Amino acid sequence: MSTLANIPTYILCGGKSSRMGSDKGLVKLQGRMFIDHIINSLKSISNSIYLVTSNEEYSDFGYVLLQDNYLNKGPLGGIQTALSHTSCKQVLILSCDIPLITGDTLQRLLDRKKADALIAFATAQEKWHPLVGIYSKRLLPAVENALENEHLKLIDFIKKHPYQKIEIEDHKSLTNINTPEELKQLEQIIL
Repeated sequence: MSTLANIPTYILCGGKSSRMGSDKGLVKLQGRMFIDHIINSLKSISNSIYLVTSNEEYSDFGYVLLQDNYLNKGPLGGIQTALSHTSCKQVLILSCDIPLITGDTLQRLLDRKKADALIAFATAQEKWHPLVGIYSKRLLPAVENALENEHLKLIDFIKKHPYQKIEIEDHKSLTNINTPEELKQLEQIIL
């Protein structure tokens, strides 16, 4: 384990999943739920894993479930929940729809983060992946201010703070699956 291995990790399992039609974290790929794939990738990275969700089905995984403090506010609401819960200086934030994420990708993110960045997140092929990112506890007041003023776009929030983009060569590990069609395409590629 790296020296940063104890960074608390919060997987955002909320959201409406309207395009998928069911809770994305509980969708199966190769016989295992997305959330199971993600947790497995974290085993060498973090021993403090939390699931941000109000769906009690996630309790079967044996991790602490945290309900959003600000309901229906999207990813920024989940980040606020994580930052308000932790006593650590930073947290790793992941979405629940990235079943191909690897420990190597996450370790690269941790290893390359610069000390002065309040937000460090993965990019690949010029696409931002802010829900594969490290967020500083120092952001909590700004996150709460954004939520209270209904400024909910995560990209807009990021651009207002010192951030760092970390290029990930293994762009497939960042693939997020939002629809049944995307899931079918992924299954055909990896089978």
